[in-house]
Amino acid sequence: MNGELSGGTIGTLSEETKAALPAGTKVKTKPMSFSTADVVLAFGMLLIGFFYWNLINIDSLGFGVTLFAAILCTAVIGYFSSAGLHQTKGSMVFLGILILSAANFVLFDGILVKSLNFLFLSGCFVYWVCSFAGTRLENKISIYILSDMAHQLFVTPFCNFTGCFSGVKQIFTNNKKGKSVLSGVIGILFFLPVLILVVSLLIDADAAFESLMDQLQFTVTENMIELLRDIILGLPVACYLYGLIYGNRYGRYAGNRTIESVDDKVRVFRVVPDVAGYSALTALSLVYAVFFLAQTAYLFSAFNDSLPHSMTYAEYARRGFFELCAVSGINLGVIAAAHFVVKRDKIRLLKIETAVLCVFTIALIATAMSKMAMYIDYYGLTLLRVYTSWFMILLLFVFIIILIRQFRSFNGTRIAAVGCICLFMLLCYGNVDGMIAKYNIDRYQAGTLENLDVRAFSELSDGAVPYLYELYTETTEPVMKAQLKKVISTPRYSHYTADDSFRDFNLQSYKANELRLKIQ
Repeated sequence: MNGELSGGTIGTLSEETKAALPAGTKVKTKPMSFSTADVVLAFGMLLIGFFYWNLINIDSLGFGVTLFAAILCTAVIGYFSSAGLHQTKGSMVFLGILILSAANFVLFDGILVKSLNFLFLSGCFVYWVCSFAGTRLENKISIYILSDMAHQLFVTPFCNFTGCFSGVKQIFTNNKKGKSVLSGVIGILFFLPVLILVVSLLIDADAAFESLMDQLQFTVTENMIELLRDIILGLPVACYLYGLIYGNRYGRYAGNRTIESVDDKVRVFRVVPDVAGYSALTALSLVYAVFFLAQTAYLFSAFNDSLPHSMTYAEYARRGFFELCAVSGINLGVIAAAHFVVKRDKIRLLKIETAVLCVFTIALIATAMSKMAMYIDYYGLTLLRVYTSWFMILLLFVFIIILIRQFRSFNGTRIAAVGCICLFMLLCYGNVDGMIAKYNIDRYQAGTLENLDVRAFSELSDGAVPYLYELYTETTEPVMKAQLKKVISTPRYSHYTADDSFRDFNLQSYKANELRLKIQ
């Protein structure tokens, strides 16, 4: 067989068959073949690729994202069901997370959180597909989720990238007339941009030709150009999605991995001698110990609600943030690198070093969180303060899991994944902008916040408008009333108005626009 197993399809061999193959034997990938469902999916993905650009407005990320996600998930469920694949409990959980994530776009405003959610939604969809198809390394969340995601994001879709065109081509290549039709369609598609450009230039150049085109009712509008753009840009999206879905359906470049093969690949990178690795970790831990001892009075003054001399609350808190991000990022990177490249001859020592770094990081996070609490108590909430607080809580959660994992054996990856997803959904559905406005206004009215920075509310999304409108109707201060009217009347993030497309719609902006009409 010359080192190859002819006719074998990657991912379709049983584990027993793979184990029985001689060492070094390569499994040859079987050429693509397409059933009726595969061809229908290919045409469907071309349409969905168009919808990706036509429905999703990156400036607003509104209802169009929710609608696109619903169409795509429905197509996957229909295709996999036709192949006899059924949802497992695990894939149903991820489908539920997908629905929760997608629904956020039609309910809330706030472009930063929705941008992060869009990335989360995309990654969650990819993992749901492989969970549905049963091509994960393990039928549970574990550390191998990293390998699954890397493989599903880059290997499976691109190795099957041409499948969409091949599936479409098959329906035309069964006879000579079909080949001619396919060639003609391809020629028109490639020539259409040039045709439109030439006709537009000729219309501008000659009045007689313009009159002729008017009689033929041929006009090149902005909508036509956008439509053509969406069709062309949708082609690579269609190929990527088809490659992912088709590859998982047949296990083509999706199911050929095993836990042992992944472990073997990771083991190749463990080239750093244990003495060198542990010496470096010990030196880093000593540096942090000296740092904490030298900065004890400065770092822990937040717990006593006191400031170091010659520092304002803003300076004190901001400096703590930078320390947190830098130290936590370095420590997390060092821990990951140590477990990835250091040899495992003395695994207990590696666990001790990891635990020490976790303790130092947790101490610094706790200190920074106390600084933040003091800062918020004096100045109120802003978007930056909420996001950094959320990030600190996320880091604290992760480092606590890493610390406990050094002493007890449990599936820390699953707990970390579930916790991070819950914290992210809390951020998405917590109406951060509205809660910031409500918190600051309530404290100002209660007399516990000295000043209310109305202009800072202009940084918030339309989720804050109901609370600003309530203050606008209650306040008797002319200056504040004028400032509030200006802030309320100016849409910030969402571009949705009554004249805009359904793609941009979200419920918070819709309600905010209704309130704006009342103060005009």
